[in-house]
Amino acid sequence: MGAPVGPDFSRFREVQTRVDQIRKRFTNCEEYNKKPRFIDVLESSAGEHKEKSTLEPLPEKITSSSGLEDRNPEERSRNIDHLVKQKCLKYGVDENLVRSMIKMESGGNPYAVSKAGARGLMQLMPSTAKMLGVEDSFDPDQNLDGGIRYIKRLLNRYQGKEELALAAYHSGPSRVDQYGGIPPYPIVKHYVKTVLSLAERKGR
Repeated sequence: MGAPVGPDFSRFREVQTRVDQIRKRFTNCEEYNKKPRFIDVLESSAGEHKEKSTLEPLPEKITSSSGLEDRNPEERSRNIDHLVKQKCLKYGVDENLVRSMIKMESGGNPYAVSKAGARGLMQLMPSTAKMLGVEDSFDPDQNLDGGIRYIKRLLNRYQGKEELALAAYHSGPSRVDQYGGIPPYPIVKHYVKTVLSLAERKGR
């Protein structure tokens, strides 16, 4: 590709020349010559812009700390999809369940932060992340590894009962133990029901 062609100011220059001729008849020549002309300012600005764009080109992509490009959502989605499969296989957790949790928790946004401070794809609270050894909750690899390990731990704790494990993931095991089942809060019930429904629709 050849060098970019700058704007054509030839017509502006013709008009400026005619204006110069007229103004010189009514203005002191020496005083007039000291004033910058519009066309010169215009061309100078264009030159500065051209030079600046040459020296400081826009980056082709922005790379996040996790290595996933913010400007390529399709690639980011593929990377996350691969990580989900990898971690679910590693820890023996149903993929559809985890994908439904991610949809409910963060909508698939690795940089999501809730009002309560939960972070990342699986919305890990700072205290939970610390317990799981997750140093960066915005890193999809760490977040998924920690979140999937955690739901696996909860599934083991409640003998594979997904509704109880999900309730515990959402509101904490102590609440589930306190009520001997899903806590009687609409938001928790909605979370459990929706995740299980989404997982079923995904073809379990």
